[in-house]
Amino acid sequence: MTTEHTLGLRAVTITLSAIVALGAGLWAVIMPATADDQKDPTPGTATRIITAVEAVPYTTHRIPSTELRVGTSKIVRAGVAGKREVRYEITFSGEAEQSRRELSSRIIKEPSPEVVYVGSADSATARGRLSSRGYFGGRRVVTMIATGYDPSPASNGGTNRTSTGIKVGHGLVAVDPKFIPIGTKLYIEGYGYAVAADVGGAIKGNRIDLGHDTARKARMVGRRVVRVHILN
Repeated sequence: MTTEHTLGLRAVTITLSAIVALGAGLWAVIMPATADDQKDPTPGTATRIITAVEAVPYTTHRIPSTELRVGTSKIVRAGVAGKREVRYEITFSGEAEQSRRELSSRIIKEPSPEVVYVGSADSATARGRLSSRGYFGGRRVVTMIATGYDPSPASNGGTNRTSTGIKVGHGLVAVDPKFIPIGTKLYIEGYGYAVAADVGGAIKGNRIDLGHDTARKARMVGRRVVRVHILN
């Protein structure tokens, strides 16, 4: 047996047994869904996971120098930004970004700090540091046995940083702190300005290990005699 119910202008035909079975739930079945019922609560939104590579800024180490006038500075070693890989969960509405949440990140390249000498002497004092031969007059000059090393862990005891926490590179050298204190500013003939910023198990007495940016440059040093001007 069938019966017909008219809802507004829309007719629906169902069996009597279905009416008995559905009972109070009948209207939920036969009533058509309204536009509000079918609406997506957040129309046009989408969530995506993306991976991006971002720069990691480098730090700057400023070292006072009596070889430079007050108000002047000299970059001993240029800084290099690092890189990190970041995963984001981003919610878009259409093409517009609505929100962003960082899920994870990892460093894929360590930043290399900038090393800068900052002048701390007046002009007369700074000029007086240089002798007529172009060397640093009135300062201690020592003869040392030099070797070279680079940032690779194999060359640097399993790490790429000095004992003072700076990444190994040109302008940073390893010394025996009983012979030359850590933090001492140096001028090494054939190498340039440097800072005593590292130590080493084999670096004793008049030994000095010259930091380089690459293994090739470090190997070129070999083992040689150098004159080291101690500037402070």
